[in-house]
Amino acid sequence: MTIDAHIAHNDRLTDAQRSLLFAEQTAGVMLISGLERATGAYSTFLYSGHMRIRAELRVANYLADVQMLETQGLLLPHRRTIAQLISGGVSAVFSKKPMSRVLRAGHALTAKLAHDAAAEVSKISGVGGLPVMTEVADRLDVVGDRIDGLLEKLDTEIEPQRRPLKLAVERAVLELREGLEQMDGRLRAEFTPLFIESLYPELSRRARAVADDEDEDDDETESAEEA
Repeated sequence: MTIDAHIAHNDRLTDAQRSLLFAEQTAGVMLISGLERATGAYSTFLYSGHMRIRAELRVANYLADVQMLETQGLLLPHRRTIAQLISGGVSAVFSKKPMSRVLRAGHALTAKLAHDAAAEVSKISGVGGLPVMTEVADRLDVVGDRIDGLLEKLDTEIEPQRRPLKLAVERAVLELREGLEQMDGRLRAEFTPLFIESLYPELSRRARAVADDEDEDDDETESAEEA
């Protein structure tokens, strides 16, 4: 678009320069179209299967957290009896982790904690005057199984689709950069370095995004995203 703007508005261009820019217009469109195809395919995938399973994992983790809290609430009234049956008492049911740690464990560990808690609850269910808690153990296993199933789907179905699409984007980016460098080389025959520099937008402080003169928070926003 900057080349288009130069052709339309830069009255300092010579005929030779204008002809060269017209030729680079076509080359530039071809370079951009390759990147657009790759990013379009990747974006479509991300907004469908990949983001969907990530959303399902968040819900599965939420349900596991709720079940853990519910289980803890059921066990606490019997903590003295449980302490006599299990070394470490109620906390040992949750792998001796504080409940705050359990609720921030991450996908795979959350599933393991749920299954481990189910096993411990099953051991003490109905023992020493405790109520039968088979249903509680089953619910813990269910939430653990749900996370395990989603993680398996992510590894066996989603990731094999994502990787080649991501590689195609990375390849298109490299091809675009190489193509632009070659274009710059051709333009040097007729244009100054200052002109070539004018073709590209100014980047933000970390050179990871296009700087926007109207947005004073560019760098702050970028730092927040990195954090």
